[in-house]
Amino acid sequence: MSDILAAFVARNNKELIQKNLDNIQECPFPNMMPLIIDDGAEIESASELADAGIHFVIHEEPLGYGGALVSALSYARDFSLHYLFIMPVEAFTGWQAIATYVQHFETSDIITGNRLPSSYSAPKGFYEEIVTYLNNETGLHIVDPLSPVKGIAMKHCDSFEITEFSDTAFLQLLIQARHFHISIKEFQCSYPESLIASQMQDVEDLPNIKDFIAGELYLYPYIQKGH
Repeated sequence: MSDILAAFVARNNKELIQKNLDNIQECPFPNMMPLIIDDGAEIESASELADAGIHFVIHEEPLGYGGALVSALSYARDFSLHYLFIMPVEAFTGWQAIATYVQHFETSDIITGNRLPSSYSAPKGFYEEIVTYLNNETGLHIVDPLSPVKGIAMKHCDSFEITEFSDTAFLQLLIQARHFHISIKEFQCSYPESLIASQMQDVEDLPNIKDFIAGELYLYPYIQKGH
């Protein structure tokens, strides 16, 4: 596996970046390029990251995970890298875990992390309804489609038209990949369980998400091969 951009997204959280910066910067794998995306950064963040000598992108205004995904795709394209792996900084547990995750690129071109451990028993509420709707309409079998832990083989980057800056960008990615018959694999990932419930609750704040999925499927319908 070569030429992977590993992008870490912090949503206006300078302390979180400072806490993880040394570990992210000390990547032991020469085929991986670390990138920090500070989404909604404080003014001094750029100079601090520049002093640290790490690749970084600054969003002066918070754009959301979709905006971070667009920035990461552009960065990977500019550096002619073969793969993009993106995740929130708070989900970073070490480079060995990422090395394990990106091995899934050996069999699939889109990889998506399932944040939900088998022991997770909290109510999923509206999120579960959205997951069922998406899977029924696309023929997918994804447990956690809005997970911000994603990977993309850059040979397909020109196939995607990511227009959303919110978390719904991850739905666009999956729906469009399904439309173009790009292979998708979900894998179990490590994620702070304390954050899962609140992030699922945030789904209810996404406006008209079912209508969004229906509109995206109108543009990029799922058609089985041979039909």
